[in-house]
Amino acid sequence: MAIVSTLEFSSVTRQQYEQLGATLAPSGAPAGIIFHSCGAVPQGWRIIDVWESEEAFSRFVDERLLPAVRALGWPEPRRACFEAHHAGMVGRGA
Repeated sequence: MAIVSTLEFSSVTRQQYEQLGATLAPSGAPAGIIFHSCGAVPQGWRIIDVWESEEAFSRFVDERLLPAVRALGWPEPRRACFEAHHAGMVGRGA
């Protein structure tokens, strides 16, 4: 079952997010990710993704994301996930 995940980094900017992305890019897209979106929020930076499973999400966070975040000296993100009732693209009508 697909899950929706959120990661929120306090005090992180777009520039810092881009730096993290450059650090992770050589490894390619993580196994199990379906959709990725992110943006600035009043407290910092939020990432909202859809994953094939909670296990795929946790594996990426624990094995790839957190080591990169720690190397950059960032605070650990607040993370949450929930089972998706609907996960898919919605067409745009006229």
